[in-house]
Amino acid sequence: MPKDDQEDKLSSIDSTLKEILKWTRFANISNLKEMLEKELNNDEKKLAYENSDGVRSLDEVEVESGAPRDTIYGWWQKWSRLGLVTESESRRGRMLKIVSLEDVGIKLPKRTGTQKGQAAVMSQKGTPQTTADKPLDPEEEKT
Repeated sequence: MPKDDQEDKLSSIDSTLKEILKWTRFANISNLKEMLEKELNNDEKKLAYENSDGVRSLDEVEVESGAPRDTIYGWWQKWSRLGLVTESESRRGRMLKIVSLEDVGIKLPKRTGTQKGQAAVMSQKGTPQTTADKPLDPEEEKT
């Protein structure tokens, strides 16, 4: 079989698989939303899940969600078993959510920093630190 024919067939298969995936997701969106609502039953979990983008580290997700690093690690393990996250292909050990919460109709909580109500910021060295007088981002200064 000529190379062009093989590429055309692979392209056709790829297109068909993407179409099947699209309809499968659509058909099961209510089941997925129900599972996410049950599993992400507090703001810390929702923020940790939403910030599990395959790029952010545990420390970065900790800063964004306010949940302890070890707790997030446990959630990542459970969410992986449930199929709610997958391991990042580009960053080994980091998790990637399968869908944004807003895409399934789940409202995101406002980011609150740490549990103690302090805003979390990154130091110049990139290590998480908390301070009560600095907002998380410039947008929060406006509110």
